[in-house]
Amino acid sequence: MNTIDLVTQKINLLPPKQQEEVLDFVEFLITKYRVDNSHKSAEQLATERMKDLDDPDNPDKWETVVNIGDEIDVESSLENLRKLRLGSIRS
Repeated sequence: MNTIDLVTQKINLLPPKQQEEVLDFVEFLITKYRVDNSHKSAEQLATERMKDLDDPDNPDKWETVVNIGDEIDVESSLENLRKLRLGSIRS
C-alpha cells in the first residue's frame, strides 16, 4: 500500500473537523513546497493570467475582478478549492 492509500485510509477514521484540519495542513505543505510558481513575481503570475480575459464566457477561467457590491459565496468557493486540492493530491 502506498502513502496516499494509507493517508486516505487513516483520514477516514477521523471526525470531519479533523479531516478539514488535515486538508488545511496538506494545502499548506503544497504551498510551501511548490516549486513551479515560487520564483515568479506577482506581476509575472498576473501577466500569465491575462489570457483568461480573452474568453470571459468560459466558466473554467478565474474571475479576475470583483466589483464593489458583488456577492461572493465564500463557503462554496472554499469547498470547490478543497475538492480541487484533494483531487490533485490523489492524482
